[in-house]
Amino acid sequence: MFLYNFLFKRIDISVVSFFRIIFGCFMVYQMMYYYEIDYTFQFMAGPEVLFPYSGFSFLKPLSIGFLKTIHFGMFVSAILITIGFLYRYAMIFFFLGFSYFTFIDKTLYNNHLYLVALIAFVMIFMDADKKYSLRSKFSKKEMINTIPAWNQYILMFLIALPYFFGGIAKLSSNWLDTNLVSIIIKQANESFLHQLLPESLLTNLITYGGVLFDLSIVFLLINKRTKKLGIILVVLFSFLNGTVLFSDIGIFPFFMICSTILFLDPSKVGAFLDVFIPRKASKKIFKNKQERKEYLAKQKITNEPKVVIETKKQDWSLGKKVMACCIVVFVVFHLLFPFRHVLLTNNPEWTGIASRFSWRMKMQNRKETAFSMTLTDRKTSNTYKLDGKSYVSTNQYIHMLEDPFTFVHLSKYISAKLERERGIVNPIIKTNIKVEFNGLPNQNMISPDLDLTQINESYFADSSWIPTLKRN
Repeated sequence: MFLYNFLFKRIDISVVSFFRIIFGCFMVYQMMYYYEIDYTFQFMAGPEVLFPYSGFSFLKPLSIGFLKTIHFGMFVSAILITIGFLYRYAMIFFFLGFSYFTFIDKTLYNNHLYLVALIAFVMIFMDADKKYSLRSKFSKKEMINTIPAWNQYILMFLIALPYFFGGIAKLSSNWLDTNLVSIIIKQANESFLHQLLPESLLTNLITYGGVLFDLSIVFLLINKRTKKLGIILVVLFSFLNGTVLFSDIGIFPFFMICSTILFLDPSKVGAFLDVFIPRKASKKIFKNKQERKEYLAKQKITNEPKVVIETKKQDWSLGKKVMACCIVVFVVFHLLFPFRHVLLTNNPEWTGIASRFSWRMKMQNRKETAFSMTLTDRKTSNTYKLDGKSYVSTNQYIHMLEDPFTFVHLSKYISAKLERERGIVNPIIKTNIKVEFNGLPNQNMISPDLDLTQINESYFADSSWIPTLKRN
């Protein structure tokens, strides 16, 4: 019965409904940003080669016309989500479209976009449009403004994931024992922090403060006594990230600030918001806000559904059992999946193995110091230089540096293309690429003597072709 009471007890819908508006507004902005950068062409239809996720090679870019139509549909869907009209259909379309746009090419991967996709997915199953929406305003039936508690809890869980696992990732030597933080500070926007604090002190503050913040913030937010402190820290931390330390994380810091509403008491949030947001049931004219607030409080008590004590058999209907199982599986999966690198590699950032979908944010910096590719014709033994960068976009190449496997995929693409166009069958393709990883000594990212066309792209295969990271 504990699981039933935890997941299915009725709570005020106000927080989830208002979060729907927050999510919708941010996604409207994101879709406008995609228009501004011409996302459908620059990142989907434009590149010559894409780098699919394992098992998702079937995802291909449609014609530019279809892509723009999907993009426009996502923009409209985000508006409908915000205003709460045709909400569930809009959320399904948005989730499918956004996931397609995000996961068609792994060089586009971003932890923040992954979070958006997860939130969109779980919100499909919520009645988040029962309040503060066009549906609630024009519905002929009066809606009960309560929902099962899991609706709010699962959103809290998703918001907590980047923080907690971001902290776990920062316990690795790539964060603690390299010059990564110093590089971040040097690349940061000019700010008063540089004048107020010596660089060494600032480096230690960010290094260890980042670990402490990420590992503790969720517990501060869910504890009533420390909730206010947690919210203040989220605002400060997110503002610092979004305006000082990083210039490439977009709306995410501000989205996380707004998402702290999920950790507030829904009934208190509802009482506060109902003072400012008109409700369908309230046709009375009030002299002031205080009178309106008192009236709404009485109405809430009157309209609040009675708690009916049911038998265990009635409580655990088949639908609720299925939902509970799905929620448990979803939560357990997302708690275990980020740790898969333990079985696959000793350094996710360096090898690129299991670094995605694990909330390992801002854990690496690579500075390319040398890059060349060569092709050898097996029949003639003639060797030629290859301009590998000419096959990919600038954005793709930047993110290829984070994952050695992308160079394997590129080599196989080039090999197949040369066979089709020039009749060069099964050429040998090698690359000499050196980088400075997190400020460590210059070193080869891939063994330069290997034929990349013969390497297995699977993360589960032998990865000895990736040299061990040298730390001195």
